[in-house]
Amino acid sequence: MAVPNTTFLDPPLAMVGLTEAQARETGREIRVLAKKIAEIPVMPRPKILGKPQGMAKVIVDATSDEILGAALYCVDSQELINLVAQTMRLGGTWSSLRDGIWTRPASTEVFNGLV
Repeated sequence: MAVPNTTFLDPPLAMVGLTEAQARETGREIRVLAKKIAEIPVMPRPKILGKPQGMAKVIVDATSDEILGAALYCVDSQELINLVAQTMRLGGTWSSLRDGIWTRPASTEVFNGLV
């Protein structure tokens, strides 16, 4: 079961599912999508708040597009991780989050920026 957790640092660190190392140990072919928050142009909210530090990482099964895990270290990550976890629990795909239409400016745009 995809149970999210957050360590309330500044910014918060939120995780769900497998780490990259754990995903590699499964023998699946995986894709690792990772970027520094400051380098995601479609995600302006952290910059507006003056907190562009952090990183986002999502681990995806390369064949099925299933989300295997995520680690988000950024503004609002304690909320964003809940979307990832729910998508995992409902059997949704990475593409469903990546191609989502989110309010602007919002931290959920991180998903659009991880390609």
